[in-house]
Amino acid sequence: MQRRQGGIRRQMVMKNSKRCYVFLVVLTAASPMLRAQVYRVVGYYPMWARTTLPASAVKYGALTHIIHAFAWPNPDGSISSSETNVDTALINATHRAGRKILLAFGGAGSIQTANFSIVAGDSLLLRRFVSNVVSRLATYHYDGIDLDWEGPSSRADKANEVTLVQQLRAAFQAANSLLLITMAIGASNWSGQWHDFAALIPYVDWFNAMEYDFHGSWSQLSGHNAPLYVGSAPATDPDYYSIDLSMEYLTVTRGIPKDKLTLGLPFYGKSFGTSSLYSSYAGEQDLSYRDIVSKVQAGNWTYVWDSGSQVPFYRSTAPPMIISFDDSASLALKCQYAKNKGLSGVMIWELTQDVIGQRQPLMDAVGTQMLSTTGIVAERSGSLPDGFALYDNYPNPFNSATAISYHLSAVSNVTLKVCDVLGKEIATLVNDVQQPGIYTVQWDGSLYPSGVYFYRLSVVPLARRDLVPTEGRNGQTEDFVATKRMVLIK
Repeated sequence: MQRRQGGIRRQMVMKNSKRCYVFLVVLTAASPMLRAQVYRVVGYYPMWARTTLPASAVKYGALTHIIHAFAWPNPDGSISSSETNVDTALINATHRAGRKILLAFGGAGSIQTANFSIVAGDSLLLRRFVSNVVSRLATYHYDGIDLDWEGPSSRADKANEVTLVQQLRAAFQAANSLLLITMAIGASNWSGQWHDFAALIPYVDWFNAMEYDFHGSWSQLSGHNAPLYVGSAPATDPDYYSIDLSMEYLTVTRGIPKDKLTLGLPFYGKSFGTSSLYSSYAGEQDLSYRDIVSKVQAGNWTYVWDSGSQVPFYRSTAPPMIISFDDSASLALKCQYAKNKGLSGVMIWELTQDVIGQRQPLMDAVGTQMLSTTGIVAERSGSLPDGFALYDNYPNPFNSATAISYHLSAVSNVTLKVCDVLGKEIATLVNDVQQPGIYTVQWDGSLYPSGVYFYRLSVVPLARRDLVPTEGRNGQTEDFVATKRMVLIK
């Protein structure tokens, strides 16, 4: 997926026993409040690369969402996609792992861009397309869509994109209120000027910022693919830009809430026919991380760390060439940056590009930084029904992980615990104050024997804390308690 941003292109391309009940209350009262922040880790999985990374090899434990790319609208409102047969193995494996999978609509092709303009600009075609989207999601059990309309470039497109998203949200609310809408967006005003973010924000669950392709074949000078900071880049470079400047633009200038923004991480780089940064060059090429590793192993290359931009590059003098890329060190810094800035997480383009034999070194690096905080996924907080709800876990029965979802309609003190069939608590999944919204928590039962287990949600709205407590609850008044049964099979 490609975008140009002010001279910059972006590629995206219980049954409950009394024993368990009392034990949970006492433990909750005695335990400190857990405050661990939870982040999204979103990975794009291209349909054309399933042989490189089969569903069985995806590192689901380091992800919260997978975006399956791409489908797109046809001029008559029907849908086409990059694969003839839908990869149901990936969809099923994602759900078995307790993760969510979205279908991406769009991509960098001129046909996709043109078709979006046609369909979104015609009320009849738009209704037909939205209906087909809802049907496709239901048929293949996707959890929502990622909208990647690459190239709105007029006031009409800008307004029609809002109408498209509004109609998608209305249709999703009618069919399945848990369906998600996310959007891939560019990093600067080059494309950002054609998105009405103020109108889109209420309807979009989060935005995936494509923080890469800062230099490429269109650039006058060689440069970094995805610099965290501008560093020593000359201000005369037409593509003078950085992730840090982009975050200021998206969050401050355009007002996108930080908790609705993921920072895009590239698993690929770019080669330039020159031996130095910020110079003229002869030839440019995109290279996956896998290809970069192969290339430098076969030649005479020098690894250089750019401390100003906080990213590395390789240099060769014979022939003259540099390769700008991200490695484990720079990705770790970007993950930490996302956390420090209060963003909702990170996004990866794309999951197959670091597959080297049986290894996925970049995915491992991101997982190391984000893994401990990918257990709870907070979804949209708008358009929620009144009250509270605990949903059936999925899958059920399961082996060996399952996802538990619930929704809150008020700021509340929330506990979610797992008990065995005898009523003994074996895991505390949530013990925190949470905002209104829909949450999904993964429970990994790989260390436990097969059998029946129960999960119990207890909700105490903060506004109710001044009420007379129920006896034995140590000052807590539970406005909502629910228990459900699940079966672990190995």
